[in-house]
Amino acid sequence: MTTLIIAVGSPESNQRWADVFAQLAPKWQIVCWDQVGHTVEADFAVVWRPSIQLFKDQPRLQAIFNIGAGVDGIDFTQVPDSVPVYRVEDAGMAVQMAEYAVYGAMLATQRFMPYVDQQYDKKWEQQEPIYKTEWPVGVMGYGKIGEKVAQTLQLLGYPVSVWVRSERPSPDGMDLFFGSRSLPSFLEQSRILINVLPLTDETRGIVNNTLLAQLPPQSFFINMARGPHVVDEDLLAAIDHGHLSGALLDVFHVEPLPQDHPFWTHPAIHVTPHISGVSLREPTAQQIQAKIQLFLQNQPVSGLVERERMY
Repeated sequence: MTTLIIAVGSPESNQRWADVFAQLAPKWQIVCWDQVGHTVEADFAVVWRPSIQLFKDQPRLQAIFNIGAGVDGIDFTQVPDSVPVYRVEDAGMAVQMAEYAVYGAMLATQRFMPYVDQQYDKKWEQQEPIYKTEWPVGVMGYGKIGEKVAQTLQLLGYPVSVWVRSERPSPDGMDLFFGSRSLPSFLEQSRILINVLPLTDETRGIVNNTLLAQLPPQSFFINMARGPHVVDEDLLAAIDHGHLSGALLDVFHVEPLPQDHPFWTHPAIHVTPHISGVSLREPTAQQIQAKIQLFLQNQPVSGLVERERMY
């Protein structure tokens, strides 16, 4: 019998995921790590930011499946090289994050904000239209999520360019920049900068003084990747000095965001509690169950994490 162990957070969350997997795979043994610990030896683990104790309790795992696209919450020093780690590919997150990017673009352009104030004053006054050509968008990262974000904004009429770390074919109708040498050229034409990069040693702290200074004046920054991509003090300085008009931030170095963090009260910064792309339980479980079936049949499984790239 295939045994699957769930370790995705609180006992309540573990149980909710276990119930979904039990419906999808009634012949499997589905257990929650908080209930069984080391007393049950599992074949596979479904995880989100797992404790290193899980890997000590479960030394016979054949593979690990992460319920999100980002795997920076896994301590790979505790996972044997022989145990593959797979990430979820989209499962409903890409559309949500595209919606979030559109929300950020609306905040950047102030497309509708004047009408909020006008309603309070019972004021009927049409504002000047927004010319999207004046708001070119730059998307950092072009996986499943970055692709959906870029395509959605392009469909709405924004000029969109993409920056990736290594060369690949150019997306239709978009400029593609790759590698560190092309980053300045990419930034120069990105008035709305959107970060959807994976968090790696290479990308940690990438949004810093040097990067922000290369954006056009009055640019707007949207971060829905990981908090450690950003040097908080540098972002605040860029906004306070007037180079950036503001930012929409969904992810942070410490979550929940500490009550005394200046992001909370800054008038040009919009904070959301890591909701830009939430793993939808049923489609995510379906994808993982299908991946496990392929694994058991010795078939290729997509979403394998390259440890040296952390993606």
